[in-house]
Amino acid sequence: MKISIVFHSVCGNTYLMAKAFYDCLKKQGKEVSLYRVKDDDLEKWASIFPVVTEYLEEMYKIPVVTPEAMLQSDHIVLGSPTYFGNVSSEIKAYMDSASVFWVDGKLVGKKLTAFTSASNPEGGGDLCLQAINTFGQHMGMISIPVPSNLLSNKSFPAYGLIHYSGGLGDKRPDDHVYAAIEKYTQNYI
Repeated sequence: MKISIVFHSVCGNTYLMAKAFYDCLKKQGKEVSLYRVKDDDLEKWASIFPVVTEYLEEMYKIPVVTPEAMLQSDHIVLGSPTYFGNVSSEIKAYMDSASVFWVDGKLVGKKLTAFTSASNPEGGGDLCLQAINTFGQHMGMISIPVPSNLLSNKSFPAYGLIHYSGGLGDKRPDDHVYAAIEKYTQNYI
């Protein structure tokens, strides 16, 4: 099974989650690739928000994804920061680029996992995850939910994994988030 992790990150939190998915799956011996979506504004954001610079160089080393990566994958792990209760415009553009596959149903039956980072529980992270899953449903993909008992001491929405990064995006994923990613990858990917 070929797994592709596709993410967009500005402050680095969604990147750290994507990297955790990648590292866990690689450690399990699975065939996995890590991609970022194109973002021409990262330098601009780095000049405004210092937190952006922390992982910028690492993210630039990751290849930019093409829509065809979805065709070559059995399971797509798709992550976006939450912007106003939705995915970022960069992830939306990537999802829209897959519309050429819709007519022939080329993504039907592929598995989809969603993840996001949001400022706080009221920041619309659930809606962002729903947007990713809605895209998958329209493409005929199978959304793999997060079970309510994934971790006994932490709750996640069924729509995907979420990290709350604070208003300035400077709260990094904690041990609970990493434990959830590890357990999820072991049992559901």
